[in-house]
Amino acid sequence: MKKLFPAFLLLFLLALPMRAQSNWEVRPNEISTSFGLSLIDIAVGQIDRLNLSYVDPNTGAYTGIRSGGSRGALNIGYTRQLNSVISVGGALGYNSASIHGIVYNADFSLATLNIYSFMGTAKFDWFHTDNEVITMYSKVGLGLMVTQGIILQGLLKGALVLPTFQTSFVCLEAGKDVVYGFLELGVGMQGIVQAGIRTRF
Repeated sequence: MKKLFPAFLLLFLLALPMRAQSNWEVRPNEISTSFGLSLIDIAVGQIDRLNLSYVDPNTGAYTGIRSGGSRGALNIGYTRQLNSVISVGGALGYNSASIHGIVYNADFSLATLNIYSFMGTAKFDWFHTDNEVITMYSKVGLGLMVTQGIILQGLLKGALVLPTFQTSFVCLEAGKDVVYGFLELGVGMQGIVQAGIRTRF
């Protein structure tokens, strides 16, 4: 028994550094999925409120523009935490939107777009509780978006590649060990308001 005590003491001392490790040291990889409301979604949603229409008083024929709707930005991301502050990675996103025109009560498509985004990202943790249940951070992303669709009944169609970005100023994450929920406020392709979950491994 006397010989076992030093062995147990040695095991306990070796385990202490592991217990003191932060979660990012144990699980530095993150995969996230989120849904965001972007500027595109807001702009398309406001078309109906602008009432861009005209009704011929003689014939009652309606001419105007109406929203075909948008789905919001769906995002998938991966980051690797380099230290207690900085994480780097990448993100993929998808959004869609459509706008319709009506001329003399005949409906036609003004624009139908599928938008794909590809970004490199960096995340900066600037506050967390001692138990790391709550973290506040900021995030930036820079990359390209590919817009694919048809505009003005085929007058313009095909793919268009443009630069895109995401800047999330104030972000809140809450969770423990493996699964976290988060809310991000910012500007960019991923969304002005973005909510999702992430897992660490």
